[in-house]
Amino acid sequence: MRPICLALCLLLATGVFAAPMENSELSEMSDYLSKAQDAIDSNHLAEAIRSYVAVLALAEGNSDAEARTKAATAEAELAKIATRLSLEPAGAWIDPKGNQVSGDARSLGKDGALQPSVYLFENFGTGKAPVGDAPIYFEFTKNSGSLLSFVTTDAYGKANTTVAKLDEPGKEAVIRAYPVFTSHGKTYSFQSAARDFAYLPPASVVRVLALESSANGVSDNPLSVDPVAAALKNAGLEVLPFNAKLAPSDFQKAYGGDTQALSSLGVDANSPYAAFVVVEVAEARQLELNGKKYNIFTAGANVSFRLVRLGGSIVYSMSLDGIKGQGASQEAAVADAYRRASNGIGPALQKKMDEITAALTKE
Repeated sequence: MRPICLALCLLLATGVFAAPMENSELSEMSDYLSKAQDAIDSNHLAEAIRSYVAVLALAEGNSDAEARTKAATAEAELAKIATRLSLEPAGAWIDPKGNQVSGDARSLGKDGALQPSVYLFENFGTGKAPVGDAPIYFEFTKNSGSLLSFVTTDAYGKANTTVAKLDEPGKEAVIRAYPVFTSHGKTYSFQSAARDFAYLPPASVVRVLALESSANGVSDNPLSVDPVAAALKNAGLEVLPFNAKLAPSDFQKAYGGDTQALSSLGVDANSPYAAFVVVEVAEARQLELNGKKYNIFTAGANVSFRLVRLGGSIVYSMSLDGIKGQGASQEAAVADAYRRASNGIGPALQKKMDEITAALTKE
């Protein structure tokens, strides 16, 4: 009995009894290689890819020479397929000259936005065939947000995702799409077939307008335009002057977000912002002390600032109160109030620059 026992021990030690399991794995790998070839012959490329990926999955951790050979075969076939795959943008992304266009970052995540949409093709020289039932992965490579990550191509090879939200609509966003296949827990992506979709932020052009008024009427030379323009340049905005004289009623309409009034000021897609400054100076009062009047006049002023975007939405607003002008006459007091308001609005905006920049990015 001892020779038999010794032989059994030697068989266990050499792993001969493990051979049926290894043979089963090798057989399964062979089946997948065969299925892959059949799928290619019947024009079911996605199924073939999954079979090849399954072979790679079964080969992981297997040091058997035959298993490695089968895995190398599957890897080589996948590499060949990769050279034939291409992702092309859907028609909405192509201009009349055949070039891919960019989307609008601000509209992304809203109704009617241009959504990433691709066609997956297998190319054969001058011809190509759509690849259906292929999973396409969509991801942000610039900016961030919420989107449907995995979409399977239809019979025409088309897959389009839906972006529910863009975290920073004031910044450029790029969404990348590429085929990703998973089988037996193994994931294989075709990065060489990736397609990027760019969404550009709106133009950063702003028109600065000011309405400065007192009991004496509307000022023809508002002083607050220049300091506001200088401050907004630090927020990354390009400032355009507004040279025409604007009636107070039209100014108030635009200030309130009236789209027609804003359009009349030149606020459009190429110049999508308007900055309004309203300086209101109260009637100047003469200083009187113990029944005696002095040639000293004071005038209080309030300042309101509002940055408005195309469409009428308010990006940022702030106000300054308690400004007082002083002079030897009513006119001098009002003029001093205008000057102090002008000197105050610039530094006040500079202190709020982080908030303004964040509002431009988020809104």
